[in-house]
Amino acid sequence: MLLLFLIGVFIYSFLNKSYFTLAKQRIKIINVQNIKLNTNQISIVIFAIAIVCIVLVYIDYGSMLFYRVEYIPKDNSIFKIIYQNLFIVLCLLSGTLYRQNRSLAVAAFLIAMTVGIGVGSRSATIYLVAFGLSYSVFLNHERAKRFFVFFIPFVIVFFGYNISLRLESNTHGLIPYLKATVSKPEILFKYTIMNIYYTFIFGFYATSETIQVYKNASISNLVTTLNPLPGRLTNWYAIASKLRINEIAPYTAIGELAKYPVFSIFYYSLLGYYFAAIDFFIKSQVLHKKYFWAVLQFLVLALYVVHSFEYNLRSSHRFIYYSMALYMLYFILKRVKIKMPLKTNSSNFQKQ
Repeated sequence: MLLLFLIGVFIYSFLNKSYFTLAKQRIKIINVQNIKLNTNQISIVIFAIAIVCIVLVYIDYGSMLFYRVEYIPKDNSIFKIIYQNLFIVLCLLSGTLYRQNRSLAVAAFLIAMTVGIGVGSRSATIYLVAFGLSYSVFLNHERAKRFFVFFIPFVIVFFGYNISLRLESNTHGLIPYLKATVSKPEILFKYTIMNIYYTFIFGFYATSETIQVYKNASISNLVTTLNPLPGRLTNWYAIASKLRINEIAPYTAIGELAKYPVFSIFYYSLLGYYFAAIDFFIKSQVLHKKYFWAVLQFLVLALYVVHSFEYNLRSSHRFIYYSMALYMLYFILKRVKIKMPLKTNSSNFQKQ
């Protein structure tokens, strides 16, 4: 897998001679203390995103966010992926705004965490990390070190707590989960240890088990897992239950791809080529002090890597599609931005 990935990287570097030249350039870290943020605009965006998320969550869950019998109240939600990603953006912006407007930043962050915990999703941990990282960017070196000494262990403990809620509660929702926290405080230690194992060790065994037990690998399954359409528009929900080691553990993406040796040759080579292209894009953006798109691409591809060891190929590969969508959106907006001044200049010339 790694060899094929590197072949893709070298193919890209051969076609783009400036790739290694750019890689050798020293990236100068800017002094974020001197950055002037438009706090009014950020506040408006935070408020708008929070309202949209609340509406979408209410449509999706309603009062079942607080109490429900089933973990997932209904299938094929078309809103979940939207508000989950919006909450990540919300937390990133909230961390950025914390110094200037603490009340709004904390309120927005708490909305995201309340929904994340009430849904019982691990996304609550992602929201916490997003907020913490964006907050830490604006700290000086010494304060940032002290912050991470506290923050990293806290995230590890919180992630253990986060995944324990739906496993330790007979019913689901914010109220049962909070009750479980009070009645079973030992779950913090138990699932923190399990989380460390799950993050650093489990993926190896899950991948090995996937290769061993995945007997019904077919072209049809492969096409479905790589289909970018929502699950309700494919036969994903018909095969999803079969692509699991057990009720808790799904097949891993790396394990699934191992069952398609010929296809995996092309997949990992193309993946290496694409990662190299995005790596070049990220470094170019950072060198030109344009961080927004670079950070988004880095986070999306990092999520792909992490998910590959623990989740289905369909769940993991979707992050590649998200990355491609961001990449296209960047160039579309860039072209629109270039054309708009040209039109303005031409109209002014005609008036003269």
